[in-house]
Amino acid sequence: MICVAVLTSIAGSFHFGFNLVLTNPSQEAFLSFMNNTLAKRFNGGLSDNALQNIWSFVVAILFLGALVGSFSIRLIADSVGRKKGLYISIAAGVLAGAMAIVSNPKQNRGAIGMMTGTCVQLGTVCGSVVAMPQIFGTEELWWLIYATEIGIMLFFGATLPFFPESPGFLIQRGATEAATKSIEFFYSCGREDAEFALNEIKAEQKNSSKKFSMMDVIRKKSLRSKAFIGVVVTFAMSFSGVAVINAFAFEILKDTGLSILEASLANDAIAVVSMISSIVAAFIVDRNGRRPLLLISFAGILFCNLIIFGLMFTFYKFGYHALGFILIAFICIFTFFFALGPGPLCYFINAELVGQAARSAAQSWASVIQMLSRFVLVTAFLPMKNQLGEAWSYLILFVAPVAVSLVYLYFSLPETKNKSPLEVEVEIENLPKFPLCGKSRSVQDRKLSEQMVISRQMQLIEDYGSIESLSHHL
Repeated sequence: MICVAVLTSIAGSFHFGFNLVLTNPSQEAFLSFMNNTLAKRFNGGLSDNALQNIWSFVVAILFLGALVGSFSIRLIADSVGRKKGLYISIAAGVLAGAMAIVSNPKQNRGAIGMMTGTCVQLGTVCGSVVAMPQIFGTEELWWLIYATEIGIMLFFGATLPFFPESPGFLIQRGATEAATKSIEFFYSCGREDAEFALNEIKAEQKNSSKKFSMMDVIRKKSLRSKAFIGVVVTFAMSFSGVAVINAFAFEILKDTGLSILEASLANDAIAVVSMISSIVAAFIVDRNGRRPLLLISFAGILFCNLIIFGLMFTFYKFGYHALGFILIAFICIFTFFFALGPGPLCYFINAELVGQAARSAAQSWASVIQMLSRFVLVTAFLPMKNQLGEAWSYLILFVAPVAVSLVYLYFSLPETKNKSPLEVEVEIENLPKFPLCGKSRSVQDRKLSEQMVISRQMQLIEDYGSIESLSHHL
């Protein structure tokens, strides 16, 4: 099971992390290639500002692709199965990488030849290293960045035939014998234990037949307000600044006085710190409540963003070279706070808020917000930087949204760790009230509060269809 988890994560989340940063240290090579191509095609190059505006959109388009992919997951998995779905994912990745490579000039074409979260960070480390100007991040060699990724995907594709389809999908298709053998493989168990697990999966699928769609989450009152809380967590995560640091850290560090080599090495160091932080955070998350982790981490991110703004602004005023190295330290602290809270928690806080039956729908809304936010941010950052300056752009985009979200979450985010949906309703009612006041609630207020909790719990039962259906999901 661990082997399968590692391989599927490398095939999926690793490549997302890889693509997040590969255009970062190699930006100059891509810009030069793009400018030369446009110059030949349109009899003249573009200004630096126009080129950067186009480049912002090129970098940001990744998140529109991720948005389409997130909507396709359930359709592909249910129609062709999980294993064949991975083949489709690999084929799409290889095709995309090949299209990037063959966009080379003709004279170069002859040269073409937690687990998920950690693999995202591992992907950022590998992407940062191979895209360095000292390795493949040059105008002549940038296509090798994509060739490297294609090689990794093809290696994973070669291992897939050795693994069976998931038992859950096989049971849905009525292939009981194949499902039993799949369980024997994944669970490393005998026939008797496999048949027992098979019956458990069948019972679970029968009781889990009720699923909520994305529109159900909007229509049903008991789900809508809690899904919105999860969306705000995702929004704050997206506007924390991590998208721009992933995409443009090399450019930011270079603009604060570091040389190309110093900025490249610093970018690699930030990616390594991010990966280590995600591993450390994996041990912290399950030992602490979700609410304190998110509030503390967002407060830390807000503090780091203010310091980063101050360092950028001071450098533009006085030009002190040492400020670039201080900036590296605070970006590393920023990545630790990000890995501690919003990085891992935004992927499952929705499930804990709305319950298992609505998890997929609520997470889909969160994915829409995340990918659209990242697309807008990465598209807008360089044009804003050219108009307002890097420091003021960073302040506008990554301080105000986090501050507003932090205040909202303080008054709205309940503790969800080891809580059932009914217990979450009680936690919501016990949250601090806005505006804060020192008066304790009267007996009448407490009775009204209890009635509101019971009312919301009954609405939750109604939305699930029956108390038996809700009990199964608890």
